[in-house]
Amino acid sequence: MKMEAWMTGALLFLGGCTKPPTASGTPKVVDSLPPELVGKAQAAEGAMQALQVRLFQRLTQELERGGPAGAVTVCRDEAQALTAEVAKEQGIEVGRTSYRLRNPKNAPRPWAEPFVTAAATRKSSEVKPLYVDLGDRLGLLRPIPMGGVCMTCHGAPDSLPPEVVRVLKEGYPEDRAVGFAPGDVRGFFWAEVRK
Repeated sequence: MKMEAWMTGALLFLGGCTKPPTASGTPKVVDSLPPELVGKAQAAEGAMQALQVRLFQRLTQELERGGPAGAVTVCRDEAQALTAEVAKEQGIEVGRTSYRLRNPKNAPRPWAEPFVTAAATRKSSEVKPLYVDLGDRLGLLRPIPMGGVCMTCHGAPDSLPPEVVRVLKEGYPEDRAVGFAPGDVRGFFWAEVRK
């Protein structure tokens, strides 16, 4: 997604609603990004994009070499380290999360949780990126749409290849990241940047 399109779309959430259900302590969605934060937001978006590219490249390599079961082992054994590398290189906290987790280390940050929960069972076309005011930091969330190739590891449980089911049971006995359909919100990329 081009930066300009993301920036203009970032103020929308869940099909036009700009705020999650209000509750004490719930972070506020930024209605208008101040000019002095545009560069910071662009840097944070760049970090999320770098993470997406790094993970996709590594998964693609393993899919070609070892098939879907190999890709699951990349997520299990390498994704956290790749995320830490990108965060260090970019100088920005960045990661992935979902309302249906495979890896508990990807649990939503407290500020992101109400937004991640509100996106559960939604289609990615209904959920737009957003900025969240975190006081001294700016939080960003960008939905991850469920794509066709993702169905091999995150689709309906009865449609997963047996070798994927085996590797998932071995690596993720509490796995909840299945049962998605194409176009669903699979989860989110997130970033935090100091203002």
